[in-house]
Amino acid sequence: MKIAIDPGHGMNNSALGVFDPGATKKVNGVTFAEADIVLRYGLTLKEKLEGRNIPSFMTRSSSADPAPVGGRATRARNAGCTHFVSLHLNSAGSPNATGLEVLFRDDGKDQALASRLQQKLVGITSLNDRGIKKRTDLAVLKFSPGPVVLIELGFISNDRDRDFVILRENRLAICQAIVEVFTTNS
Repeated sequence: MKIAIDPGHGMNNSALGVFDPGATKKVNGVTFAEADIVLRYGLTLKEKLEGRNIPSFMTRSSSADPAPVGGRATRARNAGCTHFVSLHLNSAGSPNATGLEVLFRDDGKDQALASRLQQKLVGITSLNDRGIKKRTDLAVLKFSPGPVVLIELGFISNDRDRDFVILRENRLAICQAIVEVFTTNS
């Protein structure tokens, strides 16, 4: 098993030479950016996988890494990855939108992985359970060698969700839970 870790958004994600911050939220003069938060999650997940001797591949390891969204799945496949997990934060016009959801591409292994992740992550976070959703239109879900999921870790636009996901101890627990799902149900 080799897991591709895709911290969403970042440099060249949608346009050459342009940093895509993803969803943002300004609170008391501080701007929170999805790309920065999920990069910390990706690096933590990589560290936890390495601690279990599980090889991984990062689609981007910094805010400067050029990582066009259309090439991420192909790069992961070329790196020999067998699984793909993309990390994101949701946003909505209403500050009341809340919760965690996992998107998947195909019925079968993708859906089964999404279900296990959703159950485990909702259980440890107590965030609103938005369920799993099938999506076939997202570039990162085009990964073909094995199961692929996109985890929406919560809403950056919701104060409770955002405050929860930015805490280091919660990031460590969430990444540990993801590793446990991969290691007990690969």
